[in-house]
Amino acid sequence: MKCKITFIGSGNIATNLAYAFDKAGHTIHQVVSTHESHAKELASKFGAYYGDSSSELYKDADFIVIAVSDEAYPQALTLVNAKCRAIVCHTSGSVSMNVLSSYPGDFGVIYPLQSLRKEEVKNVMQVPFFIEGNNANTLNKIKELADSISNKVSEVTSEQREKYHLAAVFANNFTNLMYSIAAEYLEKEGLNFDNLLPIIAETATRLKDDKPQAWQTGPAKRGDKVVIDKHIGMLDDPALKIIYKQLSEYITST
Repeated sequence: MKCKITFIGSGNIATNLAYAFDKAGHTIHQVVSTHESHAKELASKFGAYYGDSSSELYKDADFIVIAVSDEAYPQALTLVNAKCRAIVCHTSGSVSMNVLSSYPGDFGVIYPLQSLRKEEVKNVMQVPFFIEGNNANTLNKIKELADSISNKVSEVTSEQREKYHLAAVFANNFTNLMYSIAAEYLEKEGLNFDNLLPIIAETATRLKDDKPQAWQTGPAKRGDKVVIDKHIGMLDDPALKIIYKQLSEYITST
């Protein structure tokens, strides 16, 4: 099945999905964005039509993929003509499929569980995609579309997807914050963050072999209060003292 795909949105997810769909042989039909210049930039890569948020969507698309910020979905949906025959999909991890329920046609979700940037388009073949559909036939069509760009497609409910999204915040966003704290601390001390890259890579590699709990190390895991107190004393920022203390207490208690 080769499809005509229209995008509402031209940011990180829209860009990566557009490249993936194009590579899989689908047609990027139209790109609409609140920033017309951004829509034009993305559409020009595929010879697609483009427009701003006042533009009319062509009615012959097979899929309309909405890739906008969570709070913008209701407004984005108003761009979709009720007479469209397209399946409308959103791409959010934290928004229920039912945000699209005012659309009289078929709708669903195609969500990539990955941090994507339009400045660095990635091959998404190994990226998990979570899909949902408002009926069995729609779900099958969304699955066929997702299967064309990824080897890791799973049907999950909106509630399950939201839980994956929450877990990803801990595993990715909060972890990156820890890297930032470490980098800023070492920079302040005139030391090189690059020397931490091997231990970061080793920890990530280990996760393929066992559960994260099996690889927990450090002074809190050992119950080494002397080192914990020494580390807290080395920190000047009161907020970092609290973070270190709370994380250490959580590790010790689990």
